[in-house]
Amino acid sequence: MNRTNLCIRMLQLLKARGKLNTTQLATELEVNPRNIREFKKELVLAGYNVEEVKGRYGGYILNDEYDLPVTIFTDEQKDALVQSYKFMRTQKDFKPLSLYCDAMDKIIATSKISSNDTLHYMSNSMELDQKISSMIDKTQQAINHGLCVLLSYQSLQDEVPKEFEVEPYEIIHYHKSYYLIGFSLLRKDYRMYRFSKERMYSCEISSRHFIRDNHFHLSHYIGEHSLIPLDLKQIKVRVNHADNGLRLFKEKYWGNKLQIINKQEDFTDFEFYTDDLSNLYQSLFSMTDQVEILSPEDVKFAYLMRVKQILNAYGDEKI
Repeated sequence: MNRTNLCIRMLQLLKARGKLNTTQLATELEVNPRNIREFKKELVLAGYNVEEVKGRYGGYILNDEYDLPVTIFTDEQKDALVQSYKFMRTQKDFKPLSLYCDAMDKIIATSKISSNDTLHYMSNSMELDQKISSMIDKTQQAINHGLCVLLSYQSLQDEVPKEFEVEPYEIIHYHKSYYLIGFSLLRKDYRMYRFSKERMYSCEISSRHFIRDNHFHLSHYIGEHSLIPLDLKQIKVRVNHADNGLRLFKEKYWGNKLQIINKQEDFTDFEFYTDDLSNLYQSLFSMTDQVEILSPEDVKFAYLMRVKQILNAYGDEKI
């Protein structure tokens, strides 16, 4: 029996019997147990949701509860889905818009697609020069594909521009400017580069691949003695799904690197970074009880004090 037929047979066994461990599958297929994990990978690549359950009573199961069993997208398909999602949200005369957005939210939440990866720098009203916008686009594409960028860049200390490669990690917005945080192959260190016509003369996607350092975290490079000398806060909030809370939340700009960290039936927890606490408090107040600050405690306390001051201003008036 060839490899393709073995994968098909494994799929049939999982459909018929539910959970089977490595030994059981290897016995049925008459193969080495080490082959089972390879067959599982091929089935996943083919679009089948074969999952491995760890532990003493673990094994392999076929999760067939998804409406879309084939969820393996190319990078180009991911970009197309994100761009179409952004476009459709602007079509207010599209009658089933809310249903479409709910469906896309589910697809994005259950896949590795990020609706913020290619769009987060467009999340405010700041107008970008076409050349700057193009360089940001190229950098984000390089981040998505794990590729370096080749910069022609002139720092404040340099008299002429230098050409060098950078492993791009993050794009952030700070004080009406955009910055790239990446590992410089020239300096052998993490550096920050401003997207500016006066500093960044060109930015091209390199053919050099890089593996992202798992120890890198944006919070390590912000603060008084870091690359970005500002009080950039890491905020975690809980958004209630009742009364369209999730949709209203997504319509507002909250900060950089907005991402889901926990999704439940009744609520979703988000994480993001911001240095504009006044805007954060205004947005929270407009969302009433639909958004709750989870951390940090000092931001949560400051917001509660503001709410109490508002209540005190009205004294003993009955609500």
